[in-house]
Amino acid sequence: MYNTIRFDIHEAGYAQITLSRPEQRNAVSLEMVEELKEVLDQAKEADIKCLVVTGEGSDAFCSGGDLNDFHADLTSEDVFSTLYKMKEVLYELARFPLPTLAIMNGHALGGGCELATACDFRYGPDSASYGFIQGRLGIIPGWGGGALLYKRLPSLVAYRMLVESKPYSADQCLEIGWLQDVYDQSYIKEEMERILQPFLSKSTDQIKEFKQQYIRYELPISLSVEMVEEVRRCSALWGNDQHKQAVNTFLAEKNK
Repeated sequence: MYNTIRFDIHEAGYAQITLSRPEQRNAVSLEMVEELKEVLDQAKEADIKCLVVTGEGSDAFCSGGDLNDFHADLTSEDVFSTLYKMKEVLYELARFPLPTLAIMNGHALGGGCELATACDFRYGPDSASYGFIQGRLGIIPGWGGGALLYKRLPSLVAYRMLVESKPYSADQCLEIGWLQDVYDQSYIKEEMERILQPFLSKSTDQIKEFKQQYIRYELPISLSVEMVEEVRRCSALWGNDQHKQAVNTFLAEKNK
């Protein structure tokens, strides 16, 4: 039993991780990090063909790190050790031995966008927005999601997305290739079946070979080093005045 996530194995042949903190817009707490690490190990042992990551509620897939744990007053050393734990989750998700799909139930911003980028494929409602907004907060992606973005998109497109640091619409994300498709939340059961059909229609051996080939070409073990370096650079920027002010402004608005 988990406190911050749900884990289900469906008879159709897939497993599903659901971020389950809707009242916090499914923000990632340190407890969630530990539970995600545990459940990914569990999913590797399951008899499935793919892994789905989604969120509870209809507002946010994931709003990033919970500011109670990932707050602006941490020292650079503490920041690094805290961010590194989630980097490990993203790395394990990226190199998961079967296809991974972020079927987002709402907005994915900041760290939430990093989490979605760690999945092989991304699907979301056309009403939601998605973006690496960390640049507005005086930092860069802190879980290695920027390094992963360069594996998912053409380099100049990824570079622009990071520098612009703004929410993108679903149509924009489709155009640049970050989203593979949009779906209608009103028909989630039917839409899930449609999205998963190409994966579930293959044999387990087939689907494993497809993923392993992709890992060999695009996600080598050395990717971990690139992600760690990004975490380290984010840690060095963490305590700057712009980031502290942005976090304090957010907390003040939240507590109104």
